[in-house]
Amino acid sequence: MTQSGKRFRQAVLLLAAMAFLGGALSVIAQEAPPAAGPATAAVESSQVAPRTTLWGLVKQGGWTMVPLGLLSVAAIGLIIHGAIMTQSGKMLTPQLIPSIQEELMRLQLDQAKSICAGTPCLLTNTLHAGLERVSDGVLDVPSMEKAMEEASVHEITAGMKPINYLSIIAQIAPMLGLLGTVSGMIKAFQKIGLGGMGKPELLAADIGEAMVTTATGLIIGIPTMFFYFYLKSRYLSNVSELTRILGNLCHQLVAAVRRGAEAVTAPGAAAGTAPAGE
Repeated sequence: MTQSGKRFRQAVLLLAAMAFLGGALSVIAQEAPPAAGPATAAVESSQVAPRTTLWGLVKQGGWTMVPLGLLSVAAIGLIIHGAIMTQSGKMLTPQLIPSIQEELMRLQLDQAKSICAGTPCLLTNTLHAGLERVSDGVLDVPSMEKAMEEASVHEITAGMKPINYLSIIAQIAPMLGLLGTVSGMIKAFQKIGLGGMGKPELLAADIGEAMVTTATGLIIGIPTMFFYFYLKSRYLSNVSELTRILGNLCHQLVAAVRRGAEAVTAPGAAAGTAPAGE
């Protein structure tokens, strides 16, 4: 898939998440139905519920809406960050692979190191750590592979942290919603105990707090969990591609070192056999 196609798919997914969030909130915040007719408008005016707005729902949800709002902002920021950082162009920089490959085939390791240091990413940082084990032209393949393995573990762990935060948000948001539900129900039962059983208008605010916080927690948690698995899958796909690229570059470096060694020993062997022919 081309880069433009990947960016288009990412934009569609982000718009879908925002549309889901906005649609769910609009369903919750739908307006109250109008009065039955002009004849009964005066009678029912005192019974018609006030118009419900998004800000009214936030106030009705109580104190738990504050951390839920912070979690929603953090989730959106992490989703955008993850969508950008998990691109193959950001993690693997495929445009640098031909130049790195050419320098390795020419045994210009310093030039390859400078290319890696100039464009830090998952691929270049891991390869640079392996090339650091090559000293004075002596190629120790096990040591080089060990260094790249250690560096890849560090880089992969650091890159997965923002994605793992999405999983944390997806689990905490519904729990905070349930906490708001419990808080609202406790207040409602307290008013019932004080004699508010026959007055539903006294219980409406507390029951509304219980329902709004639960819905808000689920609205935040569901799309966040979806994007967590999506971004994690794309990240691990790039990691598997990293293993293939590094294996290919290491193989080409070993082949170049062998060709260089054969080119050095070939003239000596020919010179040593020449006198025997005379």
